[in-house]
Amino acid sequence: MDVTGNMRTSEANTGLKMCTPTCSSNGTHSDGYTGAFEGPEKLLEMWFAATPESAQHISQGTQRCSEEDQDAYSELRSGLRRVPRAIWREMLDLVHCQVLSTLCNEHLDSYLLSESSFFVYPHKLVLKTCGTTTLLYAVPRILEIAAEFLGAPGVRQLFYSRKNFMFPGQQEELHRSWASEVAYLDGLFPDGAAYLIGKTNNDHWHLYMSGPHAPHASVAGQQWSADATLDNSAAGSPVASSAELSRSSSRATIHSVHDVAPAPAARTDVTVEILMTGLDPERMHSMYLGGASSKEGPAGGRAVERATGIADIYPDAASDSYLFTPCGFSLNGVQGDGYYTIHVTPEQHCSYASFETNIANDARFDLRDPAAIKSLVEQVVAVFGPRKVTVTVFKACAAAPAARQLAEYALPLGAHPPLSVKERLAKVAQQLAADMAPPSLAPIDGYRLHDRVLYEFDHYGLRYAYYQRAD
Repeated sequence: MDVTGNMRTSEANTGLKMCTPTCSSNGTHSDGYTGAFEGPEKLLEMWFAATPESAQHISQGTQRCSEEDQDAYSELRSGLRRVPRAIWREMLDLVHCQVLSTLCNEHLDSYLLSESSFFVYPHKLVLKTCGTTTLLYAVPRILEIAAEFLGAPGVRQLFYSRKNFMFPGQQEELHRSWASEVAYLDGLFPDGAAYLIGKTNNDHWHLYMSGPHAPHASVAGQQWSADATLDNSAAGSPVASSAELSRSSSRATIHSVHDVAPAPAARTDVTVEILMTGLDPERMHSMYLGGASSKEGPAGGRAVERATGIADIYPDAASDSYLFTPCGFSLNGVQGDGYYTIHVTPEQHCSYASFETNIANDARFDLRDPAAIKSLVEQVVAVFGPRKVTVTVFKACAAAPAARQLAEYALPLGAHPPLSVKERLAKVAQQLAADMAPPSLAPIDGYRLHDRVLYEFDHYGLRYAYYQRAD
């Protein structure tokens, strides 16, 4: 355990065959490196309960950590965090990636993978894999695991997203096209909805959501409404029936209209994702073995963090990083109940880097503040010097707590100094407007903003922006 109270575990001696995620193999399990590695990740997030507390409430509570899983947080784990690591490894075999190391604290378990990252909370999980991994094949198995260890009858909500692939023809058949991925997910979730955001003939972003909340969307000032339904009882759908949903991680956030208390500040539901291509070759020298370090693994990873300025992004977080042979870098970081993750493919002809965070308790980067998001994006971009940048920002719209406050302020309650009913109503209306405002994206120094897209869903806002370097 390190001085921050986070538990690290290396998987290097487990006998697993480690795959290098860049250069030496074509995405984990194909025969030989073809000269083109697919950096853009497939990103899956599955929610089985609204909060960690509700996960603990519905959990069967009979499973115990195996001897392999015993650590300082064994007694604090609940819900999905009580799934033995051997079972998670078996699930990851379906995806064709392996665990390199783990980083744990009292809130979540972080798994650094041979191909990106895996995060487990009591009530949700986030799985992010690159290369030619077969991520969606894990969905049925995850549903089985959640039923066994959490007692969940189905998923509350599923989110799957990815940037457009550089080399789609090298993917396994399921992931070769967005249409095939959507068809597969529709077979599991009949109420699902698929979106393509951005230019179809340039960089763009795909999103699939299951669950009962249909969106209302607007793009560049044009507005339309989708047919909304709260009925998720379609035959064969493994979506748990519930009107209460709450989401706060790498995808959107949905709060139930039945919520009666504001979420604490530590759970502010804002997530920033930064996807970069055309990385600066000089800065990428550090991402090769022999650049910042001649040591593969965690020691090399730490050297890369220091040499590139990555360590300065979240200096108070605990990080777990890895430098691969002959090139490539991955990092997971945890801070409180949030995480951040970085993955880099440095080869010039297919260079790519991703950064994602939902850390809401950092003094410098308050993700509720557009100025702080601009500062964060600029600091991350400065590390990699990309030619093209895609940014997505999700922000929860805490309408229900504000509506509750509205009712309270409408009553002649005591105040010091006392406020009139009109003043109370004005105060809550101001707070409601702030809560419901979508996240905003400002220009990035040195880049031109080409695409701006806003989606306004029932209980959260999504901003998408695409930038190109100005030179």
